[in-house]
Amino acid sequence: MKFIFLAFIIISLFSCATAANRKNEAVKNTKNCERTNMEINTKITGRVQVYGNEPHTFVGIVDMNGIEYAVYPRSKEDELRQLQGHLIEFTVVFLDEPKAYGSLFLKGGTVKPIKWEITQ
Repeated sequence: MKFIFLAFIIISLFSCATAANRKNEAVKNTKNCERTNMEINTKITGRVQVYGNEPHTFVGIVDMNGIEYAVYPRSKEDELRQLQGHLIEFTVVFLDEPKAYGSLFLKGGTVKPIKWEITQ
């Protein structure tokens, strides 16, 4: 019984560290970063993806490498829903804590979109 409990704790810690590493890699791998008001603005090129079934849907951003990011706040999700299917260059801020419902499922981290431009 103790072995199962210990294995569960180790697996939980490993999954948290993996998600944090992905977020750090995404920030490091971006070419265009700006620092304003103690926030780091990062550019992500990807598409808007809607997940779930009505009435429990949420919006995420899938970048060119297949990493899925949760979007926060809800008002930004509503704006981005209409852009589904376009290739978009997003300027986002990575949030330290998962705040969106989608962050329970999307392991790339939670982002707050600042602005976006449709490229295709």
